[in-house]
Amino acid sequence: MDKTPIFPLNTIVFPGGYLPPRIFEPRYLEMVKNCLKENSGFGIVLSNNESHYSIGTYCKIVDWEQLPDGLLGILTRGKYRFKINNSSIKDDGLLVSDISSIDEPEDQEIPKELMPYSNFLKRVLDEYPKFYHEDAPTYYKDSQWVGSRLAEILPMSSSEKQVILETEDYLVRLYKVKDFIDSKKTNINVL
Repeated sequence: MDKTPIFPLNTIVFPGGYLPPRIFEPRYLEMVKNCLKENSGFGIVLSNNESHYSIGTYCKIVDWEQLPDGLLGILTRGKYRFKINNSSIKDDGLLVSDISSIDEPEDQEIPKELMPYSNFLKRVLDEYPKFYHEDAPTYYKDSQWVGSRLAEILPMSSSEKQVILETEDYLVRLYKVKDFIDSKKTNINVL
């Protein structure tokens, strides 16, 4: 199996989420070109100082454009979580890895006591559609989708978002997001 290109960033994308990175480094321009040509994707992992985390999200490019500043703008969509098994660096500096997908648990409907957080997400996305791709479907009753979208848009630290990404149980993820929101009651009004 070919190794998967890895793109370490200072941000996280969750499965089902969208991320619009701007590409300018030659190694990543070549990576994007190859992904488009082969209809393949790449892994996005959170950069950790001089290193990176081993759990990330495999993404596919859904759109691209040449930006006015000359950079390449791409829109990626997270497909599934993965774990890096081993890595190497190509001659051009591109990190490539053997990855294995992480089995996802069955999604669970959001319990009644957490529906205010789903409603909060709906209000945010209605008011600020830039936080989620406008043509993408929404799943306001699914714990995985709601927890992931909230984690993407809330002002959590990258390491807090990484904890959410690595959490296996969708309801536990959503409760962690709830705890974050509740801890910021003065700044975030859910009701």
